[in-house]
Amino acid sequence: MLLQRGIEKGMVSAYQPGSLPKYIWSVDEQGEVYEAKTRPERESDYHGYRIGDDETLMRKYVMSEWKVR
Repeated sequence: MLLQRGIEKGMVSAYQPGSLPKYIWSVDEQGEVYEAKTRPERESDYHGYRIGDDETLMRKYVMSEWKVR
């Protein structure tokens, strides 16, 4: 669900036609920011995790973009 919402809002890293984005960002109903990243061994397999408190700038950027998309 979070992965799909991030894609729908265009919250993805740059990618070449015919390939998949390396990163997808999303925000849940409680305002927690998540990042999904492809696995090096399988580029179509994503691993998602919450962006922690130590990444304040990234969290703020994703939240600001999320609100306007």
